[in-house]
Amino acid sequence: MKIQTNLTLAFCCLLSFYTCKREKPTQIVDTKLQVMHPRVTWTEKPSEHAIISWTSTLLGEENYVVYDTVSDLDNDSALKFNSSKDGKIFMRKMDYAEGVPEAYYHHAELNNLNPSTTYYFKYCTDNSCSDTYNFITAPDKDQPYAFISGGDSRLGGEKPRFAGRTPLVERKKMNQMIAKMTEEDPSIMAFAHGGDYCTTADWRHLYYWFEDHTLTITKDNRILPLIITRGNHEHEIGFLENFWLGEITNEYSDGYFFMTQITPSSALITLNTETSMAGDQLEFLEEVLEAHRVKNNWMFVQYHKPAYPAVKDYDREDFYHVRKYWVPLFEKYKISLALESDGHSLKKTMPILNGKIDPEGIIYIGEGGLGVPQRKP
Repeated sequence: MKIQTNLTLAFCCLLSFYTCKREKPTQIVDTKLQVMHPRVTWTEKPSEHAIISWTSTLLGEENYVVYDTVSDLDNDSALKFNSSKDGKIFMRKMDYAEGVPEAYYHHAELNNLNPSTTYYFKYCTDNSCSDTYNFITAPDKDQPYAFISGGDSRLGGEKPRFAGRTPLVERKKMNQMIAKMTEEDPSIMAFAHGGDYCTTADWRHLYYWFEDHTLTITKDNRILPLIITRGNHEHEIGFLENFWLGEITNEYSDGYFFMTQITPSSALITLNTETSMAGDQLEFLEEVLEAHRVKNNWMFVQYHKPAYPAVKDYDREDFYHVRKYWVPLFEKYKISLALESDGHSLKKTMPILNGKIDPEGIIYIGEGGLGVPQRKP
């Protein structure tokens, strides 16, 4: 069965550094318990598994999700699952100086879900619970579907607090467009983010990204599951804390490469250009393609830094490494489409094979426009 897949593009880049020292606030503030920032993440088996994540202003003694397949969600009768991972979000002096609140991350892994099913849920810290949201699991049968692909959401918001850069509202506009598209096209199943969510993965930036991300929620409170890519602006500990992928990775590794089986005959491989493109990751890519390409009519790949950049220096080392290590496997196994980010422009290549235009080659699309200012290709 031919799967009609619509891909909406956008994508982004810069550099950031990791520090281990935890900074202390200059004063103690009496904080009221609030829960916020809902999101759903897909990893390998989205027909039966999802991660529900949220933020709270206090750690609380109990963090959990209640969920059911009925919209009239009752906390007492619904299924309850305790969080799998919680912790204090790392903050620097700049985070405190810019006034973002101290907060805690929470992640709950839901397993043994039913395919093609709408699940309604609330996330709770102690007795403080959210509104009821919903998401739809992936199907276990082939069907036409779409997913949104884009990266480089980066800046956004109205307050001048974005690493000294002019604040933008484009990220909010893109998020509102994603919600509108999802409302108009029920076949849209997921949002594959190509990386570079903010200027850094420090809390003063992630906090506003999560605030803006709520604009992707539809009018009926449907949340589009995220399929996470790591970009070159995600080198701080905040990325590992807030975009946890369960057993796929952990806070002590660079990780973030895995395959998402979207339908029985289509899959998306997520790769990580921010760690070695050879070694374990190259071995993973070859093993996955060898084992799964023949079973999938459609095999997509997503990663941050492009093989064929539309804007930046073609011969730059990191782009060269994508072409050296990954592209030969893309071509050997004839992947369906490559989704790239980083360049801050809109691009679609001709089919490329062995470095030349060839009708039997691979098309590379991108290259980063989910809110970041655009460059001329």
